[in-house]
Amino acid sequence: MAGSATVYTERGVLGHTLANTPLDMPAAVYLGLCVQAPIPTRSTGGQEVAGGGYARVLTPFALLSSPDNVAGNAVTVEFPAALAGWGTVAYFEVWDDLTAGNRLYWGPLVDPADGVTPITRSVLTGDIVRFSAGVVQVTAT
Repeated sequence: MAGSATVYTERGVLGHTLANTPLDMPAAVYLGLCVQAPIPTRSTGGQEVAGGGYARVLTPFALLSSPDNVAGNAVTVEFPAALAGWGTVAYFEVWDDLTAGNRLYWGPLVDPADGVTPITRSVLTGDIVRFSAGVVQVTAT
């Protein structure tokens, strides 16, 4: 799953590297799931899952050695069991807060075998959504 930076993140990096503006490091980052795409993708968030026991999950990321412009989830990420249907998830977002905060990255869920084929998952009551380490990836372009 290759994600992209949001306008918030891009402006923060540009300001930090070119305009001598401080860039705060998040204390932690959280993975969220969306049932609709962030549109326009870089500036407005998607429709995040709500209710049914859903919550963003604390997700540490690590830089990959190859390719050298990618970070991936450092550990297996597991969302709590759905207490009610969440709908059909097709996108992820990375946030700097558990419930609010700033959206840092987003991306479509894709088949980890090829990294390209879009996938969706209808989450029903009792389902658990899980991503193995390294599957959720964000690419710097």
